[in-house]
Amino acid sequence: MLVTDRDCQSGGARFAVPTLGEIEGKLLVSEAIAIACLRELFAHSDDTAVPSLKRRIRRLLETRCHAEKLCHDDTEAAVEYAFQLVEAAAEAAGRKTAVSSKPGGCETIRRLRAMHGPSRS
Repeated sequence: MLVTDRDCQSGGARFAVPTLGEIEGKLLVSEAIAIACLRELFAHSDDTAVPSLKRRIRRLLETRCHAEKLCHDDTEAAVEYAFQLVEAAAEAAGRKTAVSSKPGGCETIRRLRAMHGPSRS
């Protein structure tokens, strides 16, 4: 797992460049936290939660991507990924959402859906 204090680590853990396994592990933890938080939000909110959340996510990502000087295509890809994650969480929480632009979603979304069992339609 990615650590913040590499100087105190032994072996490969003290190298500055993380391995793919470390990156995947960090992403997996982030996804698990995000899905748990979103499921909790959806369990205690009304039907306006998803559209409101998507608007806020779009604004935040556009601001952050602009600050990082990312191009429009990269910004839109980040927004699309975030929306897929929100839709997967809504689906896992038993909520219906707007139709995703990509049927089945990306590999991460399929993995998230698999983590939370079969879809409840």
